[in-house]
Amino acid sequence: QIAAKELNIYCHPDHNFMTASIPSHRLFVHVRRLVAKGYKVGVIKQMETAALKAAGENKSSLFSRKLTALYTKSTLIGEDILFKYICFQALIFAIWEAILDDSVDVEEVTTDVPDNYLLCICENGGNLKDSKKGDIVIGLMAIQPTTGEVIFDSFRDCASRLELESRVLRLQPVEIILPSSLSDQSEKLINSITSM
Repeated sequence: QIAAKELNIYCHPDHNFMTASIPSHRLFVHVRRLVAKGYKVGVIKQMETAALKAAGENKSSLFSRKLTALYTKSTLIGEDILFKYICFQALIFAIWEAILDDSVDVEEVTTDVPDNYLLCICENGGNLKDSKKGDIVIGLMAIQPTTGEVIFDSFRDCASRLELESRVLRLQPVEIILPSSLSDQSEKLINSITSM
């Protein structure tokens, strides 16, 4: 129903659900339009053909379907390209330790910032010695899916989160992935930046 309204196409009941159809060769045109309006678009494809179904043991069951792509503002870069959040998050946490030891300054890498960075922010406040209340080590990882560019950085920040603010404003990400637990100061800053 949402797609029908946004794409100005016909929506009708089909058995137990509503459907709005488009030609499969025009899928990416419509996906781009929905993503431009701020929606996340999942593409579900039928995984079996009629011939496979007839030859298999489950002839009378429904065709199996699977989510094959998820498109957002930062991941919409080509018709057949899918950037998986789960893989991205696994990568972030797998190299978190490396980020803390081998950081690259955001200013060095971002002289010409593309407009669709996907940014992940991690914090580590428990291991700081001689720290003031609110001080924290922050790790950033930004990915530019169209070019494959990866930027990672870690830095110590004070309670006001000035360093975090300057780096996020410099990168201007279109999406930000946050951990399930984020300090109050960082959360307030991210909320203020994303509301602008």
